[in-house]
Amino acid sequence: MSVPDYDGTNSPQTLTRMLDSHDTKDAKIRLLKKIKDDCFKNVSAYKKKYRKLKRIDTLIDISNSLLTGISISCTISGMTFPLLLIASAGLSGLTFVSSRVQDKANLKAKYTSHNQTFQNYSDLARSITVVLAKNNLSQAEYHNFIQEVLDKISLIENSQLF
Repeated sequence: MSVPDYDGTNSPQTLTRMLDSHDTKDAKIRLLKKIKDDCFKNVSAYKKKYRKLKRIDTLIDISNSLLTGISISCTISGMTFPLLLIASAGLSGLTFVSSRVQDKANLKAKYTSHNQTFQNYSDLARSITVVLAKNNLSQAEYHNFIQEVLDKISLIENSQLF
Protein backbone atom coordinates (compact mmCIF):
# COMPACT_ATOMS: atom_id res chain seq x y z
CA MET A 1 0.00 0.00 0.00
CA SER A 2 1.46 3.36 -0.97
CA VAL A 3 0.80 6.71 0.64
CA PRO A 4 -1.90 8.23 -1.58
CA ASP A 5 -2.38 11.94 -2.12
CA TYR A 6 0.71 12.96 -0.19
CA ASP A 7 1.89 16.16 -1.81
CA GLY A 8 4.46 17.16 0.81
CA THR A 9 2.67 20.33 1.82
CA ASN A 10 2.38 19.36 5.49
CA SER A 11 -0.92 21.18 5.72
CA PRO A 12 -2.71 19.95 8.83
CA GLN A 13 -5.86 19.17 6.85
CA THR A 14 -3.98 17.06 4.31
CA LEU A 15 -2.04 15.13 6.93
CA THR A 16 -5.07 14.61 9.19
CA ARG A 17 -7.06 13.30 6.23
CA MET A 18 -4.21 10.96 5.38
CA LEU A 19 -3.90 9.82 8.98
CA ASP A 20 -7.57 8.93 9.07
CA SER A 21 -7.35 7.09 5.74
CA HIS A 22 -4.43 4.92 6.90
CA ASP A 23 -6.02 2.31 9.07
CA THR A 24 -3.24 -0.27 9.27
CA LYS A 25 -0.02 -0.20 11.21
CA ASP A 26 2.09 -0.54 8.04
CA ALA A 27 0.27 2.35 6.40
CA LYS A 28 0.92 4.55 9.44
CA ILE A 29 4.61 3.61 9.35
CA ARG A 30 4.79 4.54 5.65
CA LEU A 31 3.07 7.83 6.42
CA LEU A 32 5.62 8.54 9.18
CA LYS A 33 8.45 7.79 6.75
CA LYS A 34 6.98 10.21 4.20
CA ILE A 35 6.62 12.92 6.85
CA LYS A 36 10.21 12.30 7.97
CA ASP A 37 11.46 12.60 4.37
CA ASP A 38 9.53 15.86 3.99
CA CYS A 39 11.07 17.15 7.23
CA PHE A 40 14.55 16.44 5.86
CA LYS A 41 13.65 18.31 2.64
CA ASN A 42 12.50 21.28 4.74
CA VAL A 43 15.72 21.12 6.76
CA SER A 44 17.86 21.46 3.64
CA ALA A 45 15.66 24.21 2.17
CA TYR A 46 15.65 26.32 5.33
CA LYS A 47 19.36 25.72 5.92
CA LYS A 48 20.07 27.00 2.41
CA LYS A 49 17.92 30.10 3.02
CA TYR A 50 19.61 30.65 6.40
CA ARG A 51 23.10 30.49 4.91
CA LYS A 52 22.21 32.84 2.06
CA LEU A 53 20.66 35.48 4.34
CA LYS A 54 23.49 35.17 6.86
CA ARG A 55 26.07 35.65 4.10
CA ILE A 56 24.30 38.76 2.76
CA ASP A 57 24.01 40.24 6.26
CA THR A 58 27.67 39.56 6.98
CA LEU A 59 28.73 41.19 3.70
CA ILE A 60 26.70 44.29 4.51
CA ASP A 61 28.25 44.44 8.00
CA ILE A 62 31.76 44.11 6.58
CA SER A 63 31.14 46.77 3.92
CA ASN A 64 29.72 49.15 6.55
CA SER A 65 32.77 48.62 8.72
CA LEU A 66 35.13 49.26 5.83
CA LEU A 67 33.24 52.37 4.73
CA THR A 68 33.26 53.71 8.28
CA GLY A 69 37.01 53.09 8.60
CA ILE A 70 37.75 54.77 5.29
CA SER A 71 35.49 57.67 6.23
CA ILE A 72 37.37 58.20 9.50
CA SER A 73 40.69 58.06 7.65
CA CYS A 74 39.44 60.61 5.14
CA THR A 75 38.26 62.88 7.95
CA ILE A 76 41.64 62.75 9.66
CA SER A 77 43.51 63.26 6.37
CA GLY A 78 41.04 66.00 5.45
CA MET A 79 42.69 68.37 7.87
CA THR A 80 45.43 68.85 5.26
CA PHE A 81 43.43 68.03 2.08
CA PRO A 82 39.94 69.57 2.23
CA LEU A 83 38.69 67.44 -0.67
CA LEU A 84 38.97 64.37 1.54
CA LEU A 85 36.37 65.89 3.88
CA ILE A 86 33.86 65.76 1.02
CA ALA A 87 34.79 62.11 0.35
CA SER A 88 34.39 61.39 4.06
CA ALA A 89 30.92 62.91 4.08
CA GLY A 90 29.96 60.86 1.02
CA LEU A 91 31.21 57.64 2.57
CA SER A 92 29.38 58.39 5.82
CA GLY A 93 26.18 58.93 3.87
CA LEU A 94 26.67 55.68 1.99
CA THR A 95 27.24 53.83 5.27
CA PHE A 96 24.08 55.36 6.72
CA VAL A 97 21.96 54.34 3.72
CA SER A 98 23.40 50.83 3.76
CA SER A 99 22.65 50.47 7.48
CA ARG A 100 19.06 51.65 7.01
CA VAL A 101 18.52 49.21 4.14
CA GLN A 102 19.90 46.40 6.29
CA ASP A 103 17.58 47.35 9.17
CA LYS A 104 14.52 47.63 6.92
CA ALA A 105 15.26 44.29 5.25
CA ASN A 106 15.35 42.78 8.77
CA LEU A 107 17.87 40.16 7.66
CA LYS A 108 18.92 39.20 11.18
CA ALA A 109 15.36 38.28 12.18
CA LYS A 110 14.84 36.39 8.93
CA TYR A 111 17.97 34.29 9.11
CA THR A 112 17.40 33.63 12.81
CA SER A 113 13.88 32.44 12.01
CA HIS A 114 15.15 30.17 9.23
CA ASN A 115 17.82 28.81 11.55
CA GLN A 116 15.24 28.00 14.23
CA THR A 117 12.88 26.45 11.66
CA PHE A 118 15.47 24.10 10.20
CA GLN A 119 16.56 23.07 13.69
CA ASN A 120 12.94 22.35 14.65
CA TYR A 121 12.38 20.26 11.52
CA SER A 122 15.65 18.44 12.18
CA ASP A 123 14.61 17.64 15.76
CA LEU A 124 11.24 16.41 14.54
CA ALA A 125 12.82 14.19 11.88
CA ARG A 126 15.15 12.69 14.49
CA SER A 127 12.26 11.95 16.85
CA ILE A 128 10.36 10.26 14.01
CA THR A 129 13.46 8.20 13.22
CA VAL A 130 13.67 7.09 16.85
CA VAL A 131 10.01 6.03 16.91
CA LEU A 132 10.38 4.17 13.62
CA ALA A 133 13.42 2.34 15.01
CA LYS A 134 11.43 1.06 18.00
CA ASN A 135 9.22 -1.04 15.72
CA ASN A 136 7.16 -2.40 18.60
CA LEU A 137 4.41 0.20 18.85
CA SER A 138 0.76 -0.63 18.38
CA GLN A 139 -1.42 0.92 15.72
CA ALA A 140 -3.01 3.23 18.32
CA GLU A 141 0.42 4.37 19.54
CA TYR A 142 1.48 5.17 15.98
CA HIS A 143 -1.78 7.06 15.48
CA ASN A 144 -1.19 9.13 18.63
CA PHE A 145 2.42 9.80 17.68
CA ILE A 146 1.46 10.93 14.18
CA GLN A 147 -1.10 13.26 15.72
CA GLU A 148 1.66 14.73 17.94
CA VAL A 149 3.87 15.13 14.87
CA LEU A 150 1.09 16.98 13.07
CA ASP A 151 0.73 19.30 16.05
CA LYS A 152 4.48 19.96 16.06
CA ILE A 153 4.46 20.68 12.33
CA SER A 154 1.64 23.18 12.86
CA LEU A 155 3.64 24.88 15.62
CA ILE A 156 6.76 25.04 13.46
CA GLU A 157 4.85 26.53 10.55
CA ASN A 158 3.08 29.04 12.78
CA SER A 159 6.35 30.24 14.33
CA GLN A 160 8.01 31.01 10.97
CA LEU A 161 8.41 34.53 9.65
CA PHE A 162 6.92 35.12 6.23
